Amino acid sequence: MSKVTMMRRLVLVWLMLLSVTARADYSDHRNRKVDSLEQVLHSGQALSDEQRILAHRDLMWGYLQTDGKRAEANARQVLALSYGHDQLNLRTDALRILGMIAYGDERYDEALGFYEWALAVTDTMRTRNKYKEKDIDDNLSSIYGSIGNLYNMQDKALLAIEYYQKAAPIFEKYGWRESLTILHHNIAELYQSMGNNEEARQHYLLAIEQGKASGDSLMVAVPQKGLAKIYLDADDYTQAQQTIEEAYSYFASHRDEEPDANAELLSAMVRLNLMDGHENLPLAKKYAHQAISYDTSELSSETRYGVYAAAAMTEMKEGKWKNALDYALKSVHENDDEATLSDVGNFEMLANIYMQLGNREEASRCIRKVRSLLEGFSTKNYQSGISQMEVLYDTEQKQKIIEQLNREKQWHLWGGILLSVLLLLLALAFFLLWRSVKLQRKTALFKARIDGEVAERSRIARDLHDGLGGMLTILRLKAEQDTPKAELLQLLNETATELRHVAHHLMPEQLLKNGLKTALQDLALSVPGGQFSYFGNDHRLNQDAEVVLYRCAYELVNNALKHAKADHIDILLVQEDERVTLTVSDNGKGLDADKRSDGAGLLNIAERVSHCHGTLDVASNGDKGTEINIILPI
Repeated sequence: MSKVTMMRRLVLVWLMLLSVTARADYSDHRNRKVDSLEQVLHSGQALSDEQRILAHRDLMWGYLQTDGKRAEANARQVLALSYGHDQLNLRTDALRILGMIAYGDERYDEALGFYEWALAVTDTMRTRNKYKEKDIDDNLSSIYGSIGNLYNMQDKALLAIEYYQKAAPIFEKYGWRESLTILHHNIAELYQSMGNNEEARQHYLLAIEQGKASGDSLMVAVPQKGLAKIYLDADDYTQAQQTIEEAYSYFASHRDEEPDANAELLSAMVRLNLMDGHENLPLAKKYAHQAISYDTSELSSETRYGVYAAAAMTEMKEGKWKNALDYALKSVHENDDEATLSDVGNFEMLANIYMQLGNREEASRCIRKVRSLLEGFSTKNYQSGISQMEVLYDTEQKQKIIEQLNREKQWHLWGGILLSVLLLLLALAFFLLWRSVKLQRKTALFKARIDGEVAERSRIARDLHDGLGGMLTILRLKAEQDTPKAELLQLLNETATELRHVAHHLMPEQLLKNGLKTALQDLALSVPGGQFSYFGNDHRLNQDAEVVLYRCAYELVNNALKHAKADHIDILLVQEDERVTLTVSDNGKGLDADKRSDGAGLLNIAERVSHCHGTLDVASNGDKGTEINIILPI
């Protein structure tokens, strides 16, 4: 289990308990008198089946937090007795308890089996008039939340989000604010772990909104803590300062109750006071000292590493490189199985410190470590994403088969009874045909989305390998040679810049905030010899078209600089009512006519343009440069 997963455990368990307690008539099962109930069951007095099943129900809840084996034994008794009296609601309760116990023991496949069984029982409840809609919804939201937690603890973000989002409409329907707060917080953390900070930011804001509506200060402070990291990563000083201070005002007043959160926010305040243009070293040192003063046994490992990293940053600012080294060594996982994304930045920091201390061998080792981690994360995320997409697709297919079987069963049943009612049968046939076409279309769209995700993950892996990987290799070779320290530091800075460029290419901030025109203008200004021109209607396109055009422009500009050796690049955007045209031209050495379709870059661009039903035209004339036109319909 990764350290990122461990960091989410508290909130996940919290959500599980809330999902169990969403029902308005809930009472605290943990305070029930299990001893007296045991005496009743074993006293020898005659009990009806109803009294016996209710006693076992209370015992399974009562033992849940203190004695898992007894809780499981009583849950199995409830499960067995529920069949004799058709108690579907009690059956789902017992299955959820069994799932929770398996979940707590990390028997994840077994837990999923119990939860899916509970979903099937809940689906049967819909066919019985004796169960209220709210009871059914309560069961569904609890099970969806539990399955989401299950996948979350296994770092299967896509699957976890899928089930959290199934629970959200039910929480909204009944106004369960606390559950909504934690749900959006969990979704935000999952998106943040995947590097999708914009989606994470939206869900953190939703969590804060619901937390304020609930009136619980803790519900507001927890998502604010996560939101602060996003603003810090985006170098948004104003938003980061406001969010950190609001969260810190709560956790500082609960220092003994929430040491982990308090230390985490202190580390964030160190970063805040070391931001370019807002440096306040004395204040940063003060917060770093407060964070270090915590008993490390009170902190989670990830928070502890963050505290040491913050302390190392303050020592580096003062040029105290040996002190910085002591702290930085405590901020990383040497074991790759336990490593997180924060280790990438911390090993880069270690490389810088070793270079300042003249230890090139260790600096080179840290650089190799950065590359190894990046390649490992890329491969792991790619494989995990494919696996999760397959599960989602299989689930969709299974659901389609089940629904199809149910429809056939229903058709045969009513066909035998209502054979004489021809018009009704015809209407039913048309309805079934319409539903079948709708399901097939939905499946086709879902498969197309899977294919798009696979292609995009492959492109990200190539960007990391071809761009950042090459620079890290050069840096390692330079570090192993007798290269001046100033040159190595310059290469290290260029590597960090390339990493930021890769991240910016994935989803540039200007593109999200101000649109394609502003993003392309910034791109032209960022490269030597770049020039941007714009004609036509000045309004935003849909986000898919803007992302495709920006990424195409970015790749074409990079190709012109790296391969064509161009010193002048023109970017032209023409926006008409029915189409938008992007033209990128350069004065480089041009493309060979027989190699225009071989390059991976042009193939990537062609795939993106084709996905948006657009056209791509390449014109190149020897040493006179290249002009590439992309047209997308609006």
